[in-house]
Amino acid sequence: MTRIASAVAGPVSPGRDIRAVGQICLFIAGQTPNSLRAQQNLRDAINAMKDAAVLLNVEVIDVFKGPKRAIADGILVTPTLVARYSGKRVMMVGDLGNAPALRSILDACASASKAAGAAAG
Repeated sequence: MTRIASAVAGPVSPGRDIRAVGQICLFIAGQTPNSLRAQQNLRDAINAMKDAAVLLNVEVIDVFKGPKRAIADGILVTPTLVARYSGKRVMMVGDLGNAPALRSILDACASASKAAGAAAG
């Protein structure tokens, strides 16, 4: 399990407790070309979100090193992105090259995180 990014963007006031409600998991298969592209596309999409004052918890899971986690999440192919937020589970399969679809998923997670942060503080 590798952390690709735990991105806090925007100003965060001291003492403000922001918890990640949006969980992003990217399941990969080692250093295969599609897995490397998916990681880079995810990294690029997160970097483009610097204007959002949210906390995204992003985790990369190599199915060769953590097969039980992949089985528990029902992952049959890699790369697969699994996003959990506001009680929803959204999946995107492939190298995450569809930037608008990826951004839509990340924006939904960001919105859920932002709403949870506003409700908490």
